[in-house]
Amino acid sequence: MKLQYKTTETVHNLDRIWRFILQLFVIIVLFGSFSGCAKTRDFIVDIFRPERIVPVFDPNAIITPQTGTVIYRKNGIVAMAVPLHEVKNLDAFAILISNSTDHWITYKREDCQLLDQTGNMVNQVDKSQLSFHLPRNFKPKLPPEFAADVFRYDKTIRIQGDAAVLPTDDYKKTNVMPKNNSLFYLYFPKRSTKSNNLRIIVPGVTSEFNEQQTSFVFKFRVQRG
Repeated sequence: MKLQYKTTETVHNLDRIWRFILQLFVIIVLFGSFSGCAKTRDFIVDIFRPERIVPVFDPNAIITPQTGTVIYRKNGIVAMAVPLHEVKNLDAFAILISNSTDHWITYKREDCQLLDQTGNMVNQVDKSQLSFHLPRNFKPKLPPEFAADVFRYDKTIRIQGDAAVLPTDDYKKTNVMPKNNSLFYLYFPKRSTKSNNLRIIVPGVTSEFNEQQTSFVFKFRVQRG
């Protein structure tokens, strides 16, 4: 009789614990809905529907096996894009521009945009707003296998070390010397919670020799668990 009482009490306590957890979850959901808190909504989505941004097959692109880096080569310029999965509150990508030509090329990072499946062109998150989405003193990290993927694709492309920065009349413009690379990061509002298809657009990489412009469009899709 005593054992039965303890068993009933244990079941009752477990029932109360689960009821409390359910109530807490409902409060979090309601708070996220009414306050419009992006971090809260993204946290909930990530727990119950974890997502991963993966490349879309393109016969004109090379897709690396380990990191899913998308690579294009046009007009002597190699451009690569890889998703940064460690960044949870934003759609984040690393972009590598490699100059295989014999002259300088330039690009403007601020001109890069994201196109979602609804046809909306999405601008990057303003630098002043990044601290709202990212931890303090956050430094982006490339996937551990990225260097190996790049090396297998082209042994002349080195991603270690910082590239030399050349002066330019336009401070928004980045110059890339011949046989050199430029690595940068793009952060967008988290469209992947609403869109299954994402296009990262890197426009107007310009030859300083003949002003030829080359644009790149990287195709990704959102894969949810």
